Amino acid sequence: RDVAVLVLVDLSRSTAHTVAGSKNRVLDVEKEAIVLLSEALEVVGDSYAIAGFSGTGRSGVDYYHIKDFGEPMDGSVRQRINAMMPQRNTRMGAAIRHAASLFDAISSRVRLLIVLGDGYPNDLDYKKDYAIEDTRRAISELRSRHIHVHAITVNVNPADNSRLDTLYGEIHHNVIANVLELPEKLWRIYGSITR
Repeated sequence: RDVAVLVLVDLSRSTAHTVAGSKNRVLDVEKEAIVLLSEALEVVGDSYAIAGFSGTGRSGVDYYHIKDFGEPMDGSVRQRINAMMPQRNTRMGAAIRHAASLFDAISSRVRLLIVLGDGYPNDLDYKKDYAIEDTRRAISELRSRHIHVHAITVNVNPADNSRLDTLYGEIHHNVIANVLELPEKLWRIYGSITR
């Protein structure tokens, strides 16, 4: 295997919503899934990084380095994962473009960006068609550089799948309607896209 993956986590306000039938927030379940995926990646030896993003407006995009490629999964990384909190909005295109720059120093044959979130791009003056088109363009820019992009969207109605098809492409995303299933399914999805 010669795989490098960056997990880019949406830290928008909506991840503070409580999951139906649970006391946990959406982000709490995402963090649990990230830790489990990290443990599995350590075993198989794939190189990986973790980052979060949020923002407010075009001049206020926040990008949080949680774990860099080559950094060991130790107590300080676990503390950073635990410290991830819901922030503001979802300016997705800019975060994806910044994530792409981190792959410049990565020579792995398979380079993969996984976008983990609970919806669609949405920010100040960054809504609907404009936000979707900007995000699609950012994804296209990565694919032109041979960086694969796959999205895992949680806690949305599967009937919205066609909108996600428009955003990511039909075969480049998974929807997990019940976010509580994410920790169990994340590794299986990862395994299928890196096979």
